[in-house]
Amino acid sequence: MNQPNSPAGAENHSMHRRTFLAATGFAAASTAGLAGCLGNSGDGMPVVEAEPMASPVESTAVSWDDLGELDGDITIYSGRTRDQIEPLFDTLEERYDGLNIILDRNDNQDIVNLLKEEAHSPADLFYSQDSGALAEVAANDVTQELPADIVDAIDDNYLANDNQWMGVSGRVRAILYNTTEWEDGSDALPDDIMEYAYDDRFEGRISTRPNSGTFRGFIAAMIELEGEDEARDWVRAMVQDQEITLYGGGSEQAEAVRNGDQTIALGNQYYAGRILSEEPDAPIDVAFTTDDAGSLFNISGVAVLDTVSDGELVGEFCRHLIAKEAQEFFVETNGEYPVVDGVEYVGELPSPDELSPPDFNLGNLDLELQEVRDLLDDEDMVVGR
Repeated sequence: MNQPNSPAGAENHSMHRRTFLAATGFAAASTAGLAGCLGNSGDGMPVVEAEPMASPVESTAVSWDDLGELDGDITIYSGRTRDQIEPLFDTLEERYDGLNIILDRNDNQDIVNLLKEEAHSPADLFYSQDSGALAEVAANDVTQELPADIVDAIDDNYLANDNQWMGVSGRVRAILYNTTEWEDGSDALPDDIMEYAYDDRFEGRISTRPNSGTFRGFIAAMIELEGEDEARDWVRAMVQDQEITLYGGGSEQAEAVRNGDQTIALGNQYYAGRILSEEPDAPIDVAFTTDDAGSLFNISGVAVLDTVSDGELVGEFCRHLIAKEAQEFFVETNGEYPVVDGVEYVGELPSPDELSPPDFNLGNLDLELQEVRDLLDDEDMVVGR
């Protein structure tokens, strides 16, 4: 197993410039477990009982013009990198003079661990880069149910079984490949994810990012679809036989494929899409496996925490995230997929209708994540070793 001598890059902890958490929040809370004394009362109206301030959201995206005005403070623990959400939040703050988004960013798993420890969190929302972390937090009874119109607007596959979290944008697991090295493109590559661990052509030429929540979700799906023994054998073969290279950041991994340092990468499709949107002739493209964990559709999304003091404001904020303007941001800026209808995918890569992901309910991931972490640890698929 190879590991680049580089930090986790954009996934490293960073603090936002806004208000009190920038000075007293995550770093202190994660060690002392005292962040709860700083924040919300949790005595406000439950989000599920808060009626829309204006129009409800629907399965076909509504406009921000149809929604209520956002006025007040919202505190967010975020596992997403700055460039993936801060431009959107800046736009919302510019639109609504009274809105103040207090953003505290860290690694997804560090946030999950903190929320398990906090007696009373200062956060209103947990914004995760993957559904597995959302499911894990919800399983620890620190979240609350979403409003009915939001639940009805989102496909059941992108929503918690108990309505405790929702998808905001989507991404698909893909095979990123260097088009110079693979001149025949996707025709030369297997459409079965299991083959990538056993095909001699990929020895020393393949990479992944095991600390990613979407990678862990991918392994969880593999366990459910193929069985634990087959999933363990796949991971072991990747490490021992294919000598897979492990990266800490998705952008870094995609750039390595673009530059020819790695010719195959298992990752999310949008990392290649971002490169191609800026450089259409870059020697990188994606292939997709068929109806297996290798083409799993996953989401980035939010869970409302049970310490919310203004349920009406937080509910309306969630509506803004799945409205047309926000969904177009995720498509055009991040290269992600929308989670509601009425927003056209305009990226450089195939649209969701052209893909063949497995039939897999993301709400089922919560019970398997520790099993996945143990498996990856046992088989030495861990960044930093």
